[in-house]
Amino acid sequence: MRVLIAVGAVLVGATLIFRFRTPWFLWLAPLNLTEENVAAAWFSGILLLLASLLAADGYFRLRNTHLKAACAWWVIAGMLLFLSLDEIACLHERIEFWKTGPILSFVPFLIVLLGGCAWSFLQLWLTPSERPRVPGLMLGFALLVSIAGLELFERLVLLPWYLKPFRFAFEEGCELTGILVLIYTTLPNSSGLFESARPVRGPAFSALAAFRWLILVSAIVIAWPLAQLTASLDEQPALGHFSDWLSCALFFCAATLLVRRWTCASTREPFPTTGVALLCAASAICVQFDPIGDRNIFPGSSTIEWFGLDLNTRLVLLALCCLGAAESVRARGASYRGGAVALAAAGLLSAGLSAYSTPDALWWGYFATTMIATSAFAAVAMTASCRGAVSSLERAFSSQPTD
Repeated sequence: MRVLIAVGAVLVGATLIFRFRTPWFLWLAPLNLTEENVAAAWFSGILLLLASLLAADGYFRLRNTHLKAACAWWVIAGMLLFLSLDEIACLHERIEFWKTGPILSFVPFLIVLLGGCAWSFLQLWLTPSERPRVPGLMLGFALLVSIAGLELFERLVLLPWYLKPFRFAFEEGCELTGILVLIYTTLPNSSGLFESARPVRGPAFSALAAFRWLILVSAIVIAWPLAQLTASLDEQPALGHFSDWLSCALFFCAATLLVRRWTCASTREPFPTTGVALLCAASAICVQFDPIGDRNIFPGSSTIEWFGLDLNTRLVLLALCCLGAAESVRARGASYRGGAVALAAAGLLSAGLSAYSTPDALWWGYFATTMIATSAFAAVAMTASCRGAVSSLERAFSSQPTD
């Protein structure tokens, strides 16, 4: 939490400085929370995804004792997952162009969000063990909903130029504060992340492990049409992309699966810092770097020239991240070797695709990125399944009475 708070404070400060539009601080653009398709937008969206995974662990913690409260955590996880999609893919920004207008277009989504919060908070309040979580959840969602009011204030009140940067920083700071409050409130659901016992006795990204193959199949099924849909949308450089959200979410989920395997190990192992960091870096690359190096579509884009070839910068960087993560995983022991080989194969595939192009380069860039992210997720899912089987057996034997 200290690290997340510190990073959030840096991003809010960078946003304040950048919004003054001084030429000396243009290099802060990737850290500007008001821009799309940058690392700062990725950070906000991934924090919402992390909160969703932590909330989903509440279901596995309560499903055998309080089913309604467990389902309430599922509803909260679903709402946070949707907000993560909105943060990175700019769903509500695109809704503004509907014929109904920006305000009326938001009403159905606001009703669903408030209804889901009301039902979930009531079920958690009626469960004594979950009652202390309700105030934190109410505060976190209230801060997120207040952003709509701040955006409405921006449309109705014209502030002088020297106050606008402070308004932007305040708005983005409120949003990050709300997300961090939700993470702090949902963090106890994943008690297995902090247990010293091996194997752990509490949930630790259990939803992700339980549905990893369903997630993988779903990503494979929607990758092609989602890339086509994303490539057909307007405002490519200015607004986020649905296909990129799927890719960065898969890379981040691969990192969390690696963390889960570490928690479920039967013996104490070193934390997989390098592997997790590289997979998270690959996740950020899917947002920070455009899918193709075409300046006619993305003015700030570029390619890597190598022996007369124009290589896709995003795919080259993803290849380096996957190969580095593969070596990090391989060094952890023989039980990780299968996943390391598959992860290295994903890196080599990304390196090979970086030199390939089609007439529809934009669609291909989105689809190729999703292919690499899906391959990386599948590679780490294989290692999680091996360790998960061992952990299940260990739990079964540990529950038997001893002589």
